[in-house]
Amino acid sequence: MGSAYKILGKNVPSHYLAIGTLSALALVAIPNPFKASEPKKVEFNSSSKDEEKFIQEYLAKHASEDAKH
Repeated sequence: MGSAYKILGKNVPSHYLAIGTLSALALVAIPNPFKASEPKKVEFNSSSKDEEKFIQEYLAKHASEDAKH
C-alpha cells in the first residue's frame, strides 16, 4: 500500500490520519444538533394599550394551539 507514519511506536497508515483529520474538523465545524434553542419571541410596536393587550392575547391563544399539534 502507501506510506505509513510512525507515531508513538506504531505504524499508522496515511489514510487513517486523513480520516482522523477530517473527522476532527467536522466535529468542530458542525453545530450541535441537540443543543436546546431559545424560544422565538415576537416583538411588536403598538400604538395603544388596547392594541397591545389584543396582540398578547392573540399570541397566547395561538401559541397554546401550536403546542397541541
